Amino acid sequence: MFDRTNFTKKIAAGAAAVIGLTSLCGCSKLPFNPLTPSAPNFDSTYKVAAEIVYDDLAAKADVTRKGASEWVFSFTEPKQLNGVTMSLGTDGWSAKLGELSFNVGDNDVYTLIPEVIGASIDQLPALTGESLSSEDGVLTADTEFDGKKVTVTANERSGDLISLKCPFHKLSVNFTGQQPYTPFDPEQGGLVTEE
Repeated sequence: MFDRTNFTKKIAAGAAAVIGLTSLCGCSKLPFNPLTPSAPNFDSTYKVAAEIVYDDLAAKADVTRKGASEWVFSFTEPKQLNGVTMSLGTDGWSAKLGELSFNVGDNDVYTLIPEVIGASIDQLPALTGESLSSEDGVLTADTEFDGKKVTVTANERSGDLISLKCPFHKLSVNFTGQQPYTPFDPEQGGLVTEE
């Protein structure tokens, strides 16, 4: 005779074992585990501080992601870049120093840095499977820029950026203090400014 209670207990025990085993495996560096909380929303807008090392150049910038392919880099270091604001968007590049605007070439070292950072991070929302792995609360994503490998790390739960590395371009970036970015709304009062 079929014992429904016993059968239900066996199913529950089996399911608990599978979930427990999956949880244990999720701690190791395996492809992103779909049973963990959903991947963070990388398609958000935010501001974050960046410490950038590019070959022999060390720089600092406040980076704003205004949306997909819409980036602003406000450099504070080194001295020759202090006050320079570079914007990358659908219309291309623009650069300013105070009220002075100037042209920047696509292959210039100062445009390459934001391009690698922006383009690599803009790929994160579409990544799945083998491109993502998780260990100790850090999500590692493998992307690329012009066919060259770029590795981005972020907080697995919040999506806050931690680092970006592109060995081919000798580029390394550490991110700190990520905060949501909300553009000024003229209907809420205050001045509307362009960054």
